[in-house]
Amino acid sequence: MLLAVLLFPCDVNSASSQQLLDDLRHLSSAVFSGRKTNTSGAELSALYLKDRFELLGYSSELQTFNYQSSLFSRSTGNNVIATLTSKNSTSSTVVITAHYDHLGKKGTQFYPGANDNASGVSALLYLAKRLKINTPTFNIIFVATDAEENGLHGSKYFVSQLPTGTVLFNINLDMLAVSARSKTLYAFTLPKLKKTIESQLATISSNDLRVRVSSSSKHMNRLLRVDKIDWRKASDHYSFAKAGIPYVYFGMGDDPHHHKKTDTFANIDQDLYVKSVIYIERFIRQFDFSQL
Repeated sequence: MLLAVLLFPCDVNSASSQQLLDDLRHLSSAVFSGRKTNTSGAELSALYLKDRFELLGYSSELQTFNYQSSLFSRSTGNNVIATLTSKNSTSSTVVITAHYDHLGKKGTQFYPGANDNASGVSALLYLAKRLKINTPTFNIIFVATDAEENGLHGSKYFVSQLPTGTVLFNINLDMLAVSARSKTLYAFTLPKLKKTIESQLATISSNDLRVRVSSSSKHMNRLLRVDKIDWRKASDHYSFAKAGIPYVYFGMGDDPHHHKKTDTFANIDQDLYVKSVIYIERFIRQFDFSQL
């Protein structure tokens, strides 16, 4: 379903929007050497994200975990976690995730991973800042996950540590900065939630941005004209789905620069990216979680 949306002002030059772009630019720079998990680049990325959360007024933590990285070896990763507690007395909690790891280096060159997924984790920081203003009626846990690229290990571990029944919903952000003529944001969710997500997204105004909701990998692949991507398992939302936690995954679809050295800040559509992140913020603020 294509959602018809009205216009709303998008100030790309605002301080928050500029910081969003600055974070994306910095995280995809050579400073972090492609952010491959279990490397110094990933460790530096985790510390940067922890510091950024703390600059926003959060008490953040590194959640260290170990995982089987090959037949005979284990590796270490670090999720970065910050929590926004609602002013209401509630146990209702939404987890917003975005993975920060990428592919690292090959020889002397590195994979910047601007879209995949510096875009998602920069959006996570933006939302952490914005949602502190007029705090929602539910708690929010922001999680920058590690080791997504090689098996969703960070989100698997995070979910395994959650007390049963404490999380209502997962919002996963992955690849939000595709430069595409279609100007389309995709929301992928469970079949039983498709109509609910559609109806609530339809109430949000946007500026030159189309939104499509899908709950089928076949349907999603037809929309994007790609083959055999299992969108149910394509990113960290799958770890939540396996635990029975409903989700919506936001992304901009297939990217010709995916897992290439050309996935750079210069190759994203900055204006479209900012508008997409602002749209997601509006979705979070108005979503009625009682309908889940």
